[in-house]
Amino acid sequence: MEKITRRYMASCKNMDYSRFTTKSSQRRKPNLIREMTKARINRPDSVFLAGGLPNTETFPFANITVTYKDGQRYSLAGQNLDTALQYGASQGYPPLLQKMREFQIKWHNPPRNDWDLALTTGSQDACCKAFDLLLEEGDPVMVQRPTYAGIIGALNPLGVEVVRIDDDADGIIPEGIETILENRRRDGLVLPKVLYVNPTGANPTGTVLSEDRRKRIYELAQRYDFLILEDDAYFFLHFLEKPPTSFFSLDTDGRVIRFDSFSKIISAGLRVGVITAPQLLLQKIVLHIENSTLHTSSLSQVLLYKLFESWKQEQFEEHFQYIQQFYKKKRDIMLAAVEKHFTGLAEWNVPNGGMFVWIKILGVEDVFDLVMKKLIPNGVFALPGNAFNFDISVSDQHLRLCYSYATPDEIDKGLSIIAKLIREETNKKEKSDCV
Repeated sequence: MEKITRRYMASCKNMDYSRFTTKSSQRRKPNLIREMTKARINRPDSVFLAGGLPNTETFPFANITVTYKDGQRYSLAGQNLDTALQYGASQGYPPLLQKMREFQIKWHNPPRNDWDLALTTGSQDACCKAFDLLLEEGDPVMVQRPTYAGIIGALNPLGVEVVRIDDDADGIIPEGIETILENRRRDGLVLPKVLYVNPTGANPTGTVLSEDRRKRIYELAQRYDFLILEDDAYFFLHFLEKPPTSFFSLDTDGRVIRFDSFSKIISAGLRVGVITAPQLLLQKIVLHIENSTLHTSSLSQVLLYKLFESWKQEQFEEHFQYIQQFYKKKRDIMLAAVEKHFTGLAEWNVPNGGMFVWIKILGVEDVFDLVMKKLIPNGVFALPGNAFNFDISVSDQHLRLCYSYATPDEIDKGLSIIAKLIREETNKKEKSDCV
């Protein structure tokens, strides 16, 4: 009863989002064809003469059969196949939408009930649409440093002012946010209305934002009136004893937009993500979908729904535990190899989630040339830290090593080559300094 009352009372506090949305998003109008397509889905007995739906009799597919690893099989045929191969609603396949709403309540127990979600073509697509919704050219936006390269690519063309917030082994630093905002207020500068944060298994550092910091950052969002864009693609790839508290689960005001992805836990190629937001903001996101991608792949959505429909709750738990154990083992293999090859050459923290180890190379001021001119020609691919800076020309000593895909032998071989090339580079520098 207390939870229900808390949720109802929180939902009575309505935020004014007018200052957060861009002029272009305010000008976007509903696509009437898309609206009618959605209405048709809810009226299967209707006569539909409005939209250019291709006739499913012309599709060259008789059935699509999927076999799960546990031996179960599912065959798409007839009306189910027609649905999977036809245009769908812009917000998403209704049964999967409902399943995801149930998941969000179970996983996060959000304190408000005036939120909804939409299915997107991966979470990167969702992030881009949220940026379009919220950011005008010149707007300041806070991002954690280092920043996921895909977000850099999405923000750079918008011409925004990037306000970088440092992080450490426990994630983005709240005191950094407060200091920057107070300094901007003192200097009469516009305060950022958005914070982008990758809280769990951050890319590239692998940090998991601590519980205390999450609460502190949400309090700062309330005090300085900014929205939190919670990009949580690695939410289920943490190596902690219990799941982290999401910003969505702390959101009593309606100031969190959350991004989830199936890429890391089900399939990257299906290209299905989820954006969860206050309804007033989500409506504008759906308008964008109506007038851009139309909708996420119907086939991918139906396949996901049928998988989730077949699983019992314990199967979800087993699958998430399997993923966590799998990647934790891979992480430990990488850390052992890092310890073996990089002791004395580099510094690093133990990642508590995600797929990456972020290491600082000692004695090399900028790793970019090392990677591009030495590592790659020697058959080893790793990302230089420069890729996670908004200005790639700025010197960076870090390497991002991904442990998710390579075999143990490949990891050992690759790190052995990297260490050898680092020693050659530092020896060459020492000799140059002595001349």
